[in-house]
Amino acid sequence: MNLAICSVGELFGGVERHILGMCTWLHRQGQQPLLILFHDRELAKQAREIGVEPVILATRGSFDLGAVRRLGTLLAVHEIDVVHAHGYRAVVNCALARRYHRFGMVRTVHGLVESAGWWTWQGFKGIAYTRLERYFGRRANAAVVYVTEDLRQRHLAKAPGSTGITIHNGIDPLNKEDYPRPADLEPGWFHLAAVGRVTRIKGLEFALEAMTKLDPELKVVLNIIGTGPLVGELKAQAEELGVSDRVRFLGFKKNVYDYLAHIDALIMPSLHEGLPYTILEAMSLGTALIVSRTGGLIEVVADREHGLLVDVGDVQELAAAIVLLAGDPDLAARLGEAGRQRQASTFTLETMGTSSWNQYLASDAEIRGQQ
Repeated sequence: MNLAICSVGELFGGVERHILGMCTWLHRQGQQPLLILFHDRELAKQAREIGVEPVILATRGSFDLGAVRRLGTLLAVHEIDVVHAHGYRAVVNCALARRYHRFGMVRTVHGLVESAGWWTWQGFKGIAYTRLERYFGRRANAAVVYVTEDLRQRHLAKAPGSTGITIHNGIDPLNKEDYPRPADLEPGWFHLAAVGRVTRIKGLEFALEAMTKLDPELKVVLNIIGTGPLVGELKAQAEELGVSDRVRFLGFKKNVYDYLAHIDALIMPSLHEGLPYTILEAMSLGTALIVSRTGGLIEVVADREHGLLVDVGDVQELAAAIVLLAGDPDLAARLGEAGRQRQASTFTLETMGTSSWNQYLASDAEIRGQQ
């Protein structure tokens, strides 16, 4: 079976980590997937580092019929049997490319569209793109994979009778000893960190408010690692709340594993999440978790077993969880070790890869049965 993986490759986050993981797993099986991207950026760079040379399909905007034709020709030349598409642009373009070459198709739903209000341009685009992805996915008879059961149930509620399976994200275990402690994680402080794109859905305003509830003698510092549209607003909020001396905006860090390995707790007070790779990486490194009771997070983290769960937007509960871990290093260590064992036994790259390959085989068999 000849496999292609198609995505935009413009940003770098969970989708892109998923793709790199699948490329790594496929290489171990002796497979050489064709990686097709629309941008030559961080994903393309990291793909090359693991021995995958991507094909960069230049496009003029989101919908380019010339690019669709070139994509179809490319897939035909490589005799591709199945395409795994990630994101609405990849799904739409691949679905249209089936006019030039017949292949089975799989699409993965990684999360919900961030709500900006349908009356805003950003909100309207998000809703429109989601509907386009669904429509063209159905048109191509694409198998649908959800990274959490929560996402699958939400989509089934909106489209009764639709099908799909859940395949959780997975990673290879990480070894804490491989990652040196960053100099800016000073000893003597309890280091919290929020890692990821700084957007509204991450709920970081709740973390800033929780910092105001803490006794300064606890010596807790919040490190926000990542960039995004809310950085300026959150910096202003930290100043207004009087916690700017205990909240640090570190920006994007290429050595993020160094931080995940040596912080005292990862905090994720999100409004909603799919299954973020940051959670799995922190678990693998034995780091304690404080996360919202929402979405895929509750499929991974059992309260007081692998981490502490708090209700979305409950600042008092969030502050109490921070105080609990800051005052009880043994508890933090126990939660971290339990999380490490859970990741190593359940959320592995081997499990994700094997399940995904079985879906590719099913899609390939279906398309062959139609020919």
